[in-house]
Amino acid sequence: MAFKYNLSVHELMDFFCEQKYEGFTEQEIRAVEHRIGVKLPPAYRSFLLKYGGNGIYDACDSLFNLLEDIMTSYQIIDDIIDNLEEDFKDAVEDGNEEEYADNPYFSLWQLPKEEWHTITQNYVLIGCDPEGIVYEGYLLEDLLAGNPDPPLYLSCDDDFIEYKKWTDSTEPFLIEMIGETVFGHYNCDSYDSDRIASGSKASIKELFAHIDADIDDSQLNVYGHIGTCFDTVNEAVYFYFEYKRFQRVIRATKEDMF
Repeated sequence: MAFKYNLSVHELMDFFCEQKYEGFTEQEIRAVEHRIGVKLPPAYRSFLLKYGGNGIYDACDSLFNLLEDIMTSYQIIDDIIDNLEEDFKDAVEDGNEEEYADNPYFSLWQLPKEEWHTITQNYVLIGCDPEGIVYEGYLLEDLLAGNPDPPLYLSCDDDFIEYKKWTDSTEPFLIEMIGETVFGHYNCDSYDSDRIASGSKASIKELFAHIDADIDDSQLNVYGHIGTCFDTVNEAVYFYFEYKRFQRVIRATKEDMF
């Protein structure tokens, strides 16, 4: 085996799309930006312009938001509060505010929007997990400041209130989403280890050995939660995932697609 390590988004898309690209138009992206009130960062914008209409992106529709679904967390919170407003009003009128003492949406409802930042920041959400529990996006403040490639954040606990930083930039996030899509839509070989959950960690070389790949782990860089390499002889892409609770390695070829 001869391996190329640390693939870029463009190299992965070249492989899975066979260099046949179809992106969203500038007009389509500007319509989104007008709706959310800020420009998307160039690092993500260029991905949408070049690859947004490709099948690999379409397969990610449970991971990447469709253009019409890209919105700010405050816009979503507005809708949630609208749906709960009558309940909140009834609680106040009946003197039952304690029923919502730990409800952050009740606290936000009582505040002017200019003060919402004291409870939660505003994020531009570009994706979610297949279960619709975890949302990913950019901090709006970073975009307004003109940061061309800001960090990505994830929502926590199935809400739009608390977030944690997930990746430092767009590229590792996109590679991770491509890998998750391949895992979900390709009949690929994979191996999971949950040793990391018990306080230990399998070596990357050991994990790759489970799917018969003898890699040079010193050359495999893990960016954020993902590492990649390409078997140039057998034309197979390998993804290594490292999350809080487990590790995963997968192998995919073009022939593996369902």
